[in-house]
Amino acid sequence: MGARSRPAAKTVDETNAPAPTSQRPTRADAARNYDKLVAAAQELFATEGTDVALDKVAAEAGVGVGTLYRHFPNRAALLEATFRSYSAQIVADGWRLLDSESAVAALEGMFAAYMATAGTKRGMREAILVAVGNDAPVFEETRTNSRELMTAILEAGRRSGDFRDDVEPADITRLMGGLSMTCVAEDTEETRRRLIGVVLDGLRPRGR
Repeated sequence: MGARSRPAAKTVDETNAPAPTSQRPTRADAARNYDKLVAAAQELFATEGTDVALDKVAAEAGVGVGTLYRHFPNRAALLEATFRSYSAQIVADGWRLLDSESAVAALEGMFAAYMATAGTKRGMREAILVAVGNDAPVFEETRTNSRELMTAILEAGRRSGDFRDDVEPADITRLMGGLSMTCVAEDTEETRRRLIGVVLDGLRPRGR
C-alpha cells in the first residue's frame, strides 16, 4: 500500500503553577539529552509513579540534574513532554500500520497501545490536571493528532467494507477511553486482545 499524506504531529514543577510547554531542542546533543530524559521518565513513571524524584530521572537518563532542569523547569513540564511522547508514538505507529496493512490492523494497534499504557497515562494525565489544568495544550494537541488518524482509519475501513458507515471518530475515542478505563495491572496481552476483538466485531457492517 502506498504512503499516504498525513498531518504533521504538533509539537512538569513541584508546585501547582502552570508550566511552560517544553519543546524538543534542535541542537543534536541537547536533543539527545531531551530524548534520554523523556525515555527515563517513561520508564520510571510506569514503574514508580509520577511522583518519582526528579534527580532519579536524571540519573536514569545518565545526565546531571541541572541538565534535566534546563530542559524541564518543573515536574509538570516533564510530565507534559512524556505524555506527548507516549501519544505521538501511538499515533506514529498507527499511521505506519495504516500505510502498510489494513484499517482494521491500524485500529487494533491503536486500541492495544492505549490499553497497554492506560495506567501510566492515566496517572500522568491526573498529575498534569493538578499542575496545569484541563486546558494544558498537550491535551488538545494529542486529541487533534489522534482524531486525524482515527478519521483516516475509518475512511479507509469504510472503503474496504470493514467498518460500518455510521461510526464516527468520536465514537472510537469513547470506545478507546472506555476500554482503557477497565485496564488493570493483571491484564495479559491475550485479555486485551480478546476485548479489542469484541469491539472490532461491533464495528463491522452486518453480515461481515
